[in-house]
Formats: sequence, structure tokens, C-alpha cells
Amino acid sequence: MSIPLDRLYHYINNTVKEITDNIIIYRFYPHGSKKLEDLQELEGPCTWEQVTLMISLYCNDQEPLNYELYQNYELADSLFLKIVKSLSLQNSRVNLKIRPTIYNKVLLLHSEQRSAELIKYQNQSFIPIYYWAHSIIALDWFRFAQHCQQKKNITKKFLIYNRAWSGTREYRLKFAETLIKLELENNCKMNINPVEPELGIHYDSHTFLNINWRPSTVLENFFPISTAHSHYSADFDLADYEATDIEVVLETLFDDSRLHLTEKSLRPIAVGQPFILAGTHGSLEYLRSYGFKTFMHIWDERYDMIEDPYERLGVIADLMKQIANWAPRVREQKLAEAQAIADYNK
Repeated sequence: MSIPLDRLYHYINNTVKEITDNIIIYRFYPHGSKKLEDLQELEGPCTWEQVTLMISLYCNDQEPLNYELYQNYELADSLFLKIVKSLSLQNSRVNLKIRPTIYNKVLLLHSEQRSAELIKYQNQSFIPIYYWAHSIIALDWFRFAQHCQQKKNITKKFLIYNRAWSGTREYRLKFAETLIKLELENNCKMNINPVEPELGIHYDSHTFLNINWRPSTVLENFFPISTAHSHYSADFDLADYEATDIEVVLETLFDDSRLHLTEKSLRPIAVGQPFILAGTHGSLEYLRSYGFKTFMHIWDERYDMIEDPYERLGVIADLMKQIANWAPRVREQKLAEAQAIADYNK
């Protein structure tokens, strides 16, 4: 499946050009790459004179900022870089800034708040420009959701997409184990990937960035194995939503201090499904700041303000246990109230 993300950057380019033509936009292509070699001009290739004299806008708006990843990055020598080195400008590259210009500062397009990573870039002469990239992406990816009308045929209480678990997503393995310990697995429509799709390694052989997220349970004994591809987050399966009451969103960032919500949080909103959000603390408040409503008057959303990620994960699982144990009449009433909010959000 081809996701035409360059439409997003052409939109940004057209917006910028209402102000100035004197700018070059750099974005990662192919999309999803984190290699500096793939940080390319949107309307390139540009001449040496253009690169030197024009303002640079670097786009790191879809993934969380990762300053350390690029701090000592050895960029493969291109003809351009050979010329740069021959002019004794080899030290001109600063992290994401891969092209020397006449300007002391460059622009950095990003999508996160409350970010120590962003401060590092600001200290290196990057001028930050914030926007919520995934909200614009979701408007495109889920544009057909407005025409969908759910016909509920409930088989599970919770819908949980749990595909990849490397990097900042290691917590998803411990979350699956916590559900097993609370005997919630049969209430969940969820698959598991014992082998990380991006790394090709089983979690038993994985070197965890946070050892506390390593599971001690054989997860694949309790959940079906996922066959989903990475592009599935750009779509939705209406049948999944019709078969479940509530989606539990497992965001990209959880064990982190930053606010960075992706299309995952907007998928249940687009489809019109009540949700519980497993993100960094304050993520629900972040959604509310954009005008969405959450479910604080229907179930306990105090988990959102818990800064400790281990405690927050446990409280989310406990909330799921409470919901799973609702009496039929209570369940009917509360889900009707939740659906009214979901309809408003949609």
C-alpha cells in the first residue's frame, strides 16, 4: 500500500510560499526512514547556490525527535559533501542540519510538546515550528470514516492493536503480560508479535532499552500472532470496531515525558469509538486542548496524570478490569454515554 505523504509536504510548501520563495524543505524519503542520507529536498535536487543562499526547513514531524541518533551520525559522502569538505566546511553539519548555508539558524518542523529533545535542538540554533502532523495525516488516511455507520455485534470488550514493540514501544509487551495476569485476555481482541517485525528478533533475545518492560510470560500462548503490516495504521477495519466496545490505544510514546500523539489516537475518534489512551501523561488533556471530549465522567481517567509509566500502565489495566466487570445494566448505560461523546468527537 502506498501512502502519499508527500502531499502533506507539498501542502506545507504551498503554505510557506505564501510568505517566501526563499526556502528549501527537507523531508525523509522514502517515508519512515531515519537515515540522514534520506533527508532529501522536497523539490530537489537543488544547486549549490540555492542550498547556500536559501532558508532551510528540516521536517522531523512524523517521528519523535531523537537528537542523540544524529549527533555522531556518519553521513555517507556524496559529491556535495566532498565539495563541502574540500572547502573546509566539514564541520558545518549540525545534527539534522546537513547543508551549510549563509544563515546562522535553520527551521525545524516538529510535532511534540514538553520536550527535552526539542531544547537540545534549540540550543544548536534550530528554530522550532510546532504543528500536530498526525492530525493532518489522519484527516487524509481516515477520510472515509465519516461515511461508516457501525452495526455492533460485540464479541470482545476491548480492541487493542499491538504490532511492533521495539524502541519506545517496548512497554506493549509488559502491557500484554499485565492483561494476562488480570485474566483479561479473553476480553480483548488483540494479537501479539513475538518476533519484532522491524528487527526480526524474538522478545526473549531482545536487549531491552528498559529492562522493566521485559515479559516473563510466553505471550504467544495467550494471544494470536499478528500478521499485520506496518501500513495498517493508515487504515481501519470497521469489523474490528463493530465487534468491540472500547479501543485501548497503545501510542508510540509511553515511557517518556513528551507529548506526541500519532494517528493511532485519532483512529477511534474518526471511526466513532470510545477509547482509553495509553500514552505519556497528560495525553488526554492534550486531546482536550484541541476540542475533543474524553470520558472522565463515565470512567476514571486519572491514569492520564500519573507521571510514573509503570504505575500508569497498571492503573490502565485495573480500569479495564473494572469495565470488564460492569453489570449488564451498568454497562449498557455507561457505554451509551460514552458513545454520545464518541459521536461528538467524530
